[in-house]
Amino acid sequence: MESRVRKALVPWVVVMVVAAGWVSSHQVSAGTPEWRLFRHGASLEVGARVVAFGERDIWAFGTRRAGEKSFGVTAARWDGDEWRDGGLPAGAGDATVDAGASSPSNLWLLGSGEDGARTVVRWDGRRWSAPSRLPAASVQKLLVLGEVEGWAFGEQSLHHTEAGWQVAELPMSVYAAGARSTEDIWVAGTVPDDDSRPLVGHYDGRKWTVTPLPQVAGASHWGLSGVTADASGVWITANISDDRAQTTRPVLIGRSADRWRVEEIAGLAGPWRDTAAALQDGRGGHWFLGTTDVSGYDPAPAHRSSAGTWTVRPVGRASGAAEFDTLTAIPGTAKLVASGRVDSTPGLFVHDTGR
Repeated sequence: MESRVRKALVPWVVVMVVAAGWVSSHQVSAGTPEWRLFRHGASLEVGARVVAFGERDIWAFGTRRAGEKSFGVTAARWDGDEWRDGGLPAGAGDATVDAGASSPSNLWLLGSGEDGARTVVRWDGRRWSAPSRLPAASVQKLLVLGEVEGWAFGEQSLHHTEAGWQVAELPMSVYAAGARSTEDIWVAGTVPDDDSRPLVGHYDGRKWTVTPLPQVAGASHWGLSGVTADASGVWITANISDDRAQTTRPVLIGRSADRWRVEEIAGLAGPWRDTAAALQDGRGGHWFLGTTDVSGYDPAPAHRSSAGTWTVRPVGRASGAAEFDTLTAIPGTAKLVASGRVDSTPGLFVHDTGR
C-alpha cells in the first residue's frame, strides 16, 4: 500500500533584529510592484485556491456567492494560452474549502455542501471522479501525497488510503499542514478549544507525535497560518495576540537541526494572512503573504532570503487599495499568483518577482 512506501514530494531603512538565536536584516522596499490581472472573477475574491504545476498548467477554484450565501464551486484551468472551464462534476460542493495535488494527474478538491458536509472530487489528468463524502464536517485543510494517500485536517483529522477515508486519532485541532514525504508530515494547531496552547504534530509514517510549540512572550492566543516542510527545514507562520497589550504580531517559527527557533518580525509588517504558508523561491528562500496594517488587510508579500534577509513589497499605495487572500508560487518561474482584489477588480493577479 502506498502509505507504507516512503515517497519524496515535489513541491508543486535596514533594521537588524536578533531573535531567539537568529540574525535577520529587515528591509522595506520602496514603490509598488506591478500586479497584472490574470483572471477576472468575483468567485475568486474570497476563499479561492490556486494549484500551479507550471506556467502552462494552473488551476483556480472559487465560490459563487450572493451576499453571505454560497451556491457553487467554480473551477478554471490555464493552459498557457487561455483559461478554460474546469468541468467539475455535480455535487462538488457549494463552496471551495481547499485543494491540493501530488502531480498534474492527481488533483483533489475539498468542497462543502449546504449542510456543512465535506466532499472530495479528484482529477486524474483527464476527468473528475464522482464526489466522495467525508466522515467529518470540520476539516479545512487538504494534504495530497499520492494517488490514494491524502489527509484532511481540522477539528478532526482524516487519513485516506486504498481503504478510503478513516478518522485519524490526533489530540489537537489542526489549522495548517505540510509534508516532505508520506513519512515526514508536519501539522500546527492548538489544544482543542484552547487557542492559547499551540501544538505541533509530526507523522513518521506509523504514528503521530504531538509536542508544544516554543513559548513566546505575551502570547495570549495563537493563529496558525501555514506550515511548509522542505529541504531547508520546517516553517510555521503564526499570529500572536496579546490580550494585555491588545496587539497582534506575526512570528516565524523554524525548525532545523532538531531545534525550534522563533523569529519576531513585528516591525516588518502587519499580521500574516490566514493562508500565509512559506512558498519556496527556488534559491533556498521563501515568500509569505504578509500585510502592512494592524488589521491584516493591506497585502504585502514578504520575502525571506536563505541568509535571513527580509524584503516587503506592499501592493497598494493607499490603505484599502488592494486585498489578497492567498498567494501561490508558479514552479519553474519567479512568478507569484495572488487571489483577491486590486481596487474594485476581483480575481487573480500575477507578479514577476524578477529574481
